[in-house]
Order: sequence, then C-alpha cells, then structure tokens
Amino acid sequence: MLYVFPDGLTAKVAQEYRRPYADPVKGKAGDLLVPDYSEETDLFGWIWCRNEAGQEGWAPGNWLVSQGDKLRLIRDFDAIELTVAPGDIVTLHFSESGFCWVTTAAGETGWVPDANLRIEY
Repeated sequence: MLYVFPDGLTAKVAQEYRRPYADPVKGKAGDLLVPDYSEETDLFGWIWCRNEAGQEGWAPGNWLVSQGDKLRLIRDFDAIELTVAPGDIVTLHFSESGFCWVTTAAGETGWVPDANLRIEY
C-alpha cells in the first residue's frame, strides 16, 4: 500500500543495498506492461514486467490494473533502485510494498528496501 511521508522526513541507511539492475522497467500512467508471473519474489505485492522498450523489472501490483493479458500503470513508475551504504542519509518520499522511494544527499532518486532504513526523528 502506498504511504506518502511528511515533507523533509529523512532516514539513515542501516544496511548496505546494491542496485541489482542498471536500466529496469519504467513507464507513465496509462502505459501497458507485459507481466511475467513465472518470476517469483519473496516480496509481496511486486510483479515482474516488461515495457514496450524491452526494459524489465519489478512493478508494484497496487499500481497496475488488468488490461486483457497486459497490465496498465495507474501512475508514473520507475523501478530504478539505489546503491546505498550504512550511515547514508536519504530523504523519504513514499513507500510501497516493502520499498521506499528516496533521494540521496547526492541527488539520486530511486527505491531502497525499507528494512535497510531507520527513520531519523
């Protein structure tokens, strides 16, 4: 489920995470994706998909609606994940199904597993 964080909320990276894919799936609201249900993950709520450009990656099921044998994005989406190290501070924007969309101090924006982050109060 999508959760939007209050503006300016930050978190400290508690555990290293490495970007697994350099150029994963992305799309705009309304774009169609082709799902591959044979790909499995231990993260509930994510579906492996391919866009028309041939990019592949995990997309949140909550952001997709069925359109025949394809799935339509209901909001803009980019599956880019970030490489972060312990002690890095990131700004939190929103979370979805175990991942947070964040911005690093260097200005990179992408997904990081929420289990790797500790909110700074």
